[in-house]
Amino acid sequence: MIVVFTLLILLAIYSIVILGLVLLLRKMGVSGKRAIILSFLVFGAVTGILTAWVWPIDSSVYFNFFASLLGDQVYNLSIQYFGDSSSPQAHYTIPWILRIPQVYVIASLILCGLVSLPLQWVHNRGLKVSKEKAR
Repeated sequence: MIVVFTLLILLAIYSIVILGLVLLLRKMGVSGKRAIILSFLVFGAVTGILTAWVWPIDSSVYFNFFASLLGDQVYNLSIQYFGDSSSPQAHYTIPWILRIPQVYVIASLILCGLVSLPLQWVHNRGLKVSKEKAR
């Protein structure tokens, strides 16, 4: 129960930060047709870099919890499919970008990008419908 509550709180914090980024980008003159995607990508880049930067610390996961989980899975699958999982130094048998902590940046960008696409599409459809009604 505590885990679910913690995840909901993290999701609410992430949402507030991303909404703030959307509003900031709109105030800076970025088109509404791109503001959501850009906000998610900025959030993904910043939280991915922060997670990678403070990585050995256990609390680094909270910067972007979902991307950290995805990054760990990508890392494990990379060792399984691209590296030598029987090697005692399996970490060094995969490409540098797929190693921890670098993989957190890539995972964060991909996850945020994928989440933003349907949201931006729905928003753009709403803009299109409202323009048609205004005619």
